[in-house]
Amino acid sequence: MADESKFHIGIKALIENDKNEILLLRTRNTKDRFWDLPGGRIQEGQNIEETLRREVTEELGIPGKKLEISEIFDAAISNFNKLYTDKVSLMLIVYRCSLPKDSRFRLSKEHSEWKWMSVKDAKEALSVKYPKVFLDKLG
Repeated sequence: MADESKFHIGIKALIENDKNEILLLRTRNTKDRFWDLPGGRIQEGQNIEETLRREVTEELGIPGKKLEISEIFDAAISNFNKLYTDKVSLMLIVYRCSLPKDSRFRLSKEHSEWKWMSVKDAKEALSVKYPKVFLDKLG
């Protein structure tokens, strides 16, 4: 039998504003601080929409019902390959989403800051976790 990888599935929200900037969150972990898209792993019994809405509520303090989920953007295997154990990788599935223009963020304890970034800056910031093939699709 082949030695096949196992994956955790992360559902992420690609949220853009009217200036074509992308919303990124900086992790609070002091050892490996990095920028990421809002989102997280699917919990048992939840579907993709429930996961996105739960994560937006947890990470941004925005009621999940205010999140508009448009379409799938892309899927990629994280640069954090073998993140959890030596046999489990992280698959990221990213959806285009939007929030009301007047949204005010209240970050969870998981994150230290949020920032709207240009596509160019977002691509550089996300390069720690996301592969080049994914970043190239951002523009």
